[in-house]
Amino acid sequence: MKRSILFGIFSSFIGLICLVLLFAAGSNLPVSQWPFEAFQGLVFTLVWGMGVPESLGYLVSGITVLMVLAVFFAAGKRLSRLFLKNS
Repeated sequence: MKRSILFGIFSSFIGLICLVLLFAAGSNLPVSQWPFEAFQGLVFTLVWGMGVPESLGYLVSGITVLMVLAVFFAAGKRLSRLFLKNS
């Protein structure tokens, strides 16, 4: 694999970790349960806060997680190509 793709994958995981920390940092659950708690917190925010149906809340939350992964992957790949000219 090229270095830019590996850097993109690494940055997408960093973005996912930041999303999990944003939604679950104040929780007193074990760290191993934070990703589930963060996803459920995102669903709760959409369903209760915005009034969307529950099934749509789960769908939009899943798409949001995928979009965070895609945006951070693209940004990491572009930054890698910018700073590492030979990959």
